[in-house]
Amino acid sequence: MGVMIKTIDIAGIQLDNYTVRELIMKVEKEMSDQGFHTIEEVNMDTLMMAETEQAVREALVSADHTVITEAGILDAVGIGGYQRKHEIEHRDFFYEMMKRAERNHKMIFVLGDTQEYVDRFCDRMKELFPRCEIEGTEALEECVGATDAVVNEINALTPDMIISVLPSPVQEQFLIDNREKLSASLWYGVGRAELQRKRGRLVNGIRNLVRTHKLERRLNHYNGKQENM
Repeated sequence: MGVMIKTIDIAGIQLDNYTVRELIMKVEKEMSDQGFHTIEEVNMDTLMMAETEQAVREALVSADHTVITEAGILDAVGIGGYQRKHEIEHRDFFYEMMKRAERNHKMIFVLGDTQEYVDRFCDRMKELFPRCEIEGTEALEECVGATDAVVNEINALTPDMIISVLPSPVQEQFLIDNREKLSASLWYGVGRAELQRKRGRLVNGIRNLVRTHKLERRLNHYNGKQENM
């Protein structure tokens, strides 16, 4: 059995490819230290958006850890075994991370763009993790202009973890603008993927195959440009 590649370079962006257990251990160790740490979930749309949105690229490059949420990313670079793809397709990191947060009584703040979406996400969290301690929530639609009031509200509650369900690139821009101001141990950028309606297996499979090929073409184009420089 070959050694699993722990880091993947996608068009100049380094993505973690640790097993769920390895990454959970790293994150838990970091949360026990002083400081602010960031995790960003990454799908194929995020990577393609990073080409044109500077904030997305900067957030991914500067993140302490990235969590691959689509196995097609591994397919696009020609790596990945069955077990690793299974972890990704079943979002094992998210569920393990939340189970540990629940067990260790971590205080969570949920940040989204609309109150409706934030409420739906919190309801789903309560279903999955009944003892999860959501200390506060905020929707950016309630805030006009500067986000300083949101930052102040988060800091007043001193949560252990901020879970962002903001869409990209709003999520990444908020992080870039405010990361030096936020008082929390961990930022976990989940984005909008978590609550998407599940498509039929065939339709979802075809869609992911098309997007994988699109990402492959982007990577080939990027690699070609790098070789000609």
